[in-house]
Amino acid sequence: MVELNTLSSFFDGFIVKEGNYLDNFYFDLHFHTRASDGDVSEEFLQEFLRDKDYLISVTDHNSIEGNIKLRKKGLRVVPGLELGCEDGFEILVYFKNEEDMIKFYRAEVEPYKNRYRMAKTTRSVHEYIKILRENYEVHISIPHISGYAQKNYLKNKEYIHEILQEVDAIEIYNHGLTYKKNLRAQVLRKKYNLYGTFGSDGHCEREIKSYWRYLNRDDRGLTKTIDKIYKIKTVTDIGKKHFLHLFKR
Repeated sequence: MVELNTLSSFFDGFIVKEGNYLDNFYFDLHFHTRASDGDVSEEFLQEFLRDKDYLISVTDHNSIEGNIKLRKKGLRVVPGLELGCEDGFEILVYFKNEEDMIKFYRAEVEPYKNRYRMAKTTRSVHEYIKILRENYEVHISIPHISGYAQKNYLKNKEYIHEILQEVDAIEIYNHGLTYKKNLRAQVLRKKYNLYGTFGSDGHCEREIKSYWRYLNRDDRGLTKTIDKIYKIKTVTDIGKKHFLHLFKR
């Protein structure tokens, strides 16, 4: 069950059904397709979303191919991407329209991609936020702010509190993180008076289904345990994709 009045008005145009709460509603503003390091297919998503109300965005690493493909299939997808910066910091960027997303990607992302690292470019987050604010109508969220290893921005990015004052939202629920880590994000959201975004951060179809069970409060018991075990394989596969990216050029 999703409380719609917590969402920014930025996303109003992408929500069809009205009301304070929605049942049978899939809300996922952060997942990955085969266009970057995911393995979620267009065919799976078409079938999965067929009987649901939904608000989704494909946010591939420095790529918009998967997002555009789903829009061409007729799905309502918020134009967006997970934008990686030179030091590994990432932001989720959502656009009001596909034209702006394509324009930004071609001019500001594609020419600056890191040759060896899928999730990096050669530009700083400060530079990107300035460009986005001055030229586009966007909604910017910080994902997995208290994540693992290099994605624990609270721990390893000294400038994080500066960025918190320049964005619109914090990802306050990431299905790949623990309750404690998501709670830290929720506390920060309130402290900085920001919006919250939610996402599976799914890289495979099983993770999408697991997140759906969580949204419907059916994520427990043996199924939850199996999902966690399966996550280990998924992480291994993601690592393999990033490793192979090193040798693509």
